[in-house]
Amino acid sequence: MIVMRKNQALGSGVYEPTRNDIRRASKKIQATWSPQERAKRNRGPRAAWWIPSTIRLFTLVEVVNKEQADSLPFVGAAGNEADR
Repeated sequence: MIVMRKNQALGSGVYEPTRNDIRRASKKIQATWSPQERAKRNRGPRAAWWIPSTIRLFTLVEVVNKEQADSLPFVGAAGNEADR
């Protein structure tokens, strides 16, 4: 049974499911899946070990500096290098 609990911040009845509520609902939904659907949704053990690619800070700084060097100077900038 789903129980409505009072949200302390809002002061009104808002549905805030517990972990058990979510687990039960998930099992109920997954019980309707065909073997094909279950296989499609199973991403396997590699999904748990996925790590986003990393970007070296040095590379990022190089890219930003190059973009700044290639961009036009801001409005009102001095006209020559000596005045900048």
